[in-house]
Amino acid sequence: MILQTPKLVFPKFYAAPIFLAICLKSGADAFFEINSVKYLYFFLLLFGVFFMRTGRGFAYEKSKATGDLQSKLWVFVIIYFSFLTMLMIFQNGSPQIIFKIVSPFIFFGLVAAAADDSLPLAIAVGAALNILANACLIPLDYGWVYWGAVHTFKGFYLFKTDLSFSLSTSLLAFAAWNRYKLTPLYIVLTLLVVVQVILANSRLNYLTLAIVLVFVALKNGAKPSTMLMYGGFFAVLLGVVYVLYDSSKVLTLDTSNLGGFTQGRDRVIEVLIKYGLANYGPLELLFGRGMYADILIFMQNISDGMAHGAHNEYLYLLVTQGITGAALNLTGWILVYKISRSAGPRVWASGLTFTAFLLYLFQGLTATVSPYALKTWPIATILLLIFASQDSKEDLKPEKRKRSRWSGALAN
Repeated sequence: MILQTPKLVFPKFYAAPIFLAICLKSGADAFFEINSVKYLYFFLLLFGVFFMRTGRGFAYEKSKATGDLQSKLWVFVIIYFSFLTMLMIFQNGSPQIIFKIVSPFIFFGLVAAAADDSLPLAIAVGAALNILANACLIPLDYGWVYWGAVHTFKGFYLFKTDLSFSLSTSLLAFAAWNRYKLTPLYIVLTLLVVVQVILANSRLNYLTLAIVLVFVALKNGAKPSTMLMYGGFFAVLLGVVYVLYDSSKVLTLDTSNLGGFTQGRDRVIEVLIKYGLANYGPLELLFGRGMYADILIFMQNISDGMAHGAHNEYLYLLVTQGITGAALNLTGWILVYKISRSAGPRVWASGLTFTAFLLYLFQGLTATVSPYALKTWPIATILLLIFASQDSKEDLKPEKRKRSRWSGALAN
């Protein structure tokens, strides 16, 4: 059955608190370390519990093929929470970090169960507000920070990496809600995101933003051969600029010093492998050494006593939670993915899940993501958009289906 739900659907009274919380979520992501702002997360989750019985729930997924995915999600949350609590008791950790690691799965489950047809609009509004609010800080000192000798843009986030990842995922969410149409608003938001990500100089997120732009181009019928030609042209152009332009005072891509280029990540990875995983026994490989193990291993084996985390999601999971924790984390995302697809086929979203997780996986190469809601909740939000937004007659037109199959085939 196809529901032709208008895009500008405002929430019913019972769903208004969730609608507003979703719109403000990016602000909570950015200011999560400020104690007072953390209450927005609890506000959203608590209202999710209170209103979930009045929403549409998981009615679509209760079938012989999938079973009760909602129940499986909550059983998983209990198991993962219990596992992390045991790690905290016998190794190290804190209730706060346990909540942050498990929160995206709770967030997805509650909001999906409580959502009405206004949820896609709330996600789109929140994404646009995030992009516009950060752009307003470009002319203000508050939005900038010195990262070493380089003056970089950070918006209202604490770190430029967080800003860049948030902007890329926000643009992807808005583009998906907009069905990838090159409307004036989408073009303005894209230009603002490109400018902000360049000014932030978060090198890996040049790639995450490029993935979003290529995906939207493919959804609009661009040919891969044409995209490759454009990519080659811009690569040559950037190479010429890199050689001729002294970027030391604004942007820097100094590859002559590996430590400087990776901002010390190469050293952290070396220490965690050499003094951590290489010395782990069977139980430690299975369960890790606790949620602060990466920081402790680095401090204990480097003479200057500096505290640095793993800066790599996959190494972080293995060092802190072992194979068991990594497997549980993967299980949670698989469950959320299955629920997002359980409400029926989505022609308009072909390739979107792959693209969203690709951004997440690339971000995990240079950052620890699971303990930070500003890294995990955006992916959960995009999956919520897929769950809540059904195909319209427009989405099912032959030319739309052809483009969706093409972009989906590339993604898969």
